[in-house]
Amino acid sequence: MADVTDAAAAAVSGVPDMVYVGIFIILGLLVVYLIIREIRIMRTTNRSIELELERDKLKLLQQHEAQKSFPFTRFSPEQTAAIRQVEDETQALGNDNYAKENLLEKRLSRLENIAKSKKLDNLLHNVGEQEKKVK
Repeated sequence: MADVTDAAAAAVSGVPDMVYVGIFIILGLLVVYLIIREIRIMRTTNRSIELELERDKLKLLQQHEAQKSFPFTRFSPEQTAAIRQVEDETQALGNDNYAKENLLEKRLSRLENIAKSKKLDNLLHNVGEQEKKVK
């Protein structure tokens, strides 16, 4: 009977060793997978917490800026639009005035050059007459 139990033990002990190795490999891979998964979840969670913190900071900054400005400097959209319209009209008038001043300067310089040219022509004509009288 001892031979039968030894033979049965030998037959049973060979197969379970391979099964145990396979189970250990599968369990090892499962543990590695779970570790990697937890690391990824931690990083994602950390990033989402950082983003939420940034959003909270922005909200606080906006609230601070809203409280910081004085009530008399807050304009309604209609007032802001009216101010922009007046600024645009002022800019257009300034551009128009600049164009008129530039045109006036050019025309005055042209008039001065015409007058100077006529004066020089008259002087040349007078010099020519004086030369004829002297000869």
